Amino acid sequence: MATKKKALVLGGGAPNLTLMSGALLALHQGGLKFEMIYMAGGGSVVGCVYLAPKALDPAQALEDTINLAVSDPIYEMLPINYKVFNKGGPSATAFRDYWKTLPEVQWAMNQYGQSSMEKLNSDWLLLNGAMACPTDVNFFSRGLCGHVPFIENLVDFEALKRAEPGYTLTAYCIEEEFVQEFDKPNVGVHEFRAALSFPFIYPPYRIGDNHYYEGAAVESLSLMSVMEDWRGKVDQIIVFNVLTKDLIHRPRNLVDAYAQSIIVPLVANAEKELAIFNYWARTGCVILPLTPPIPGPELEEVLKSAGRDDETCVPPGIEVLPITFTIPEDRRPYLLDWSRSNLESSFDIGYAAGQKFLAHHAGKL
Repeated sequence: MATKKKALVLGGGAPNLTLMSGALLALHQGGLKFEMIYMAGGGSVVGCVYLAPKALDPAQALEDTINLAVSDPIYEMLPINYKVFNKGGPSATAFRDYWKTLPEVQWAMNQYGQSSMEKLNSDWLLLNGAMACPTDVNFFSRGLCGHVPFIENLVDFEALKRAEPGYTLTAYCIEEEFVQEFDKPNVGVHEFRAALSFPFIYPPYRIGDNHYYEGAAVESLSLMSVMEDWRGKVDQIIVFNVLTKDLIHRPRNLVDAYAQSIIVPLVANAEKELAIFNYWARTGCVILPLTPPIPGPELEEVLKSAGRDDETCVPPGIEVLPITFTIPEDRRPYLLDWSRSNLESSFDIGYAAGQKFLAHHAGKL
């Protein structure tokens, strides 16, 4: 039997991105190969470190995503990820450029293989640097943080241009008012930063005459890109969606409430995108836009009835294979924490989900 061609969809996410990296590690160890990888938001971090890791192999790089976390003793005192979200402004950039040249800091930033105590010491050193770092952020600033300055420590962007398979990541162009796809070999550090520039957290990222926000802020799963780009390239679409209702809960504190204010609309977007995509996969019909917005549980039925009379629709002949992440109820209120224990737990849950997926679909992959 001929090998089926596969595409992987890595949707938006933040600290729960290690659900995706754990699952992708299981698929990688299971020998799955992809024709295309579609990335949005936090999924872009997972996809890029997998495609072109710096100083590590792909499996190690996926495991290393856990080290984006902050050690629990520090996070309990200060529930902010100062390792991922750095101060913004020219003075902060100048400080970081110097700070990163120090051998102790370079060691602290590369935590793969360190013991738990070494990681705690490294995080403590990085916290001191974050506190010492100046900032120019003020009322007239367009965002709080510098544009993901850590990513060049994780991704070899020159290798990414040559990486296999094909890939895209998305960013929303403010001037053109649409979600733009950056694809191989046209993805460098600037395109990546544009694709991760979430409003308020980061200023819009400028490339040429245009300014960009994170694509996942508008299209949470990049599934519209799959529909536009498909053209018979693949037989199966494997979807990683970590933007589910498991993330929505009564906030524990003000920091958690801020996280909820971001995640609730993203979850709603993801639910609608999946309904539209699943209907397209079955029928070939696309019904856009939807006005007024329709609640997710009712959306697929509306699409089904709306498309029945469209004789021009031809099913694309693809199989949609979502990975299900089973989150224990006691873990759900903490999925948006950047603590090391949460990222480790999420990675393990994702890895188990990937193994279960391989076993369940062993006869068709």
